[in-house]
Amino acid sequence: MTSTESTALPLRSGSALLVEDEPLQLDLIVELVMSLGFKPMVFATADDALRFIQEGREDVRLLLTDFYTPGEISGGDLAVKAASLLPGLAVIVVSGKDVSDKIGSEITFLPKPWSVEALSELIFRLTLV
Repeated sequence: MTSTESTALPLRSGSALLVEDEPLQLDLIVELVMSLGFKPMVFATADDALRFIQEGREDVRLLLTDFYTPGEISGGDLAVKAASLLPGLAVIVVSGKDVSDKIGSEITFLPKPWSVEALSELIFRLTLV
């Protein structure tokens, strides 16, 4: 039984955009967002995720990105742009370094290493609406 099952969190819906280049962490995140009811959409770069957002996807409820990502723009830049393009979007930036001063106040910073319990509770809290 996972911690998500034991806490009996209600299921969410919509898409969760995920930009993470560490395969083990990505696997955990995909499993977690699926268990919460989201459709995971994995992107190799922040650039790819931004293009997807700019196409006007209305069912996007969550963006979770590493701050440092491959590509032209960073995950931090993606987070700031996504928050401005999709008001009300739950945005989480993770990093092993404190980058909270490099992202806006509407963006939630989660330091690495994070626990599945902490991430699931954070996602749950940010997607209440």
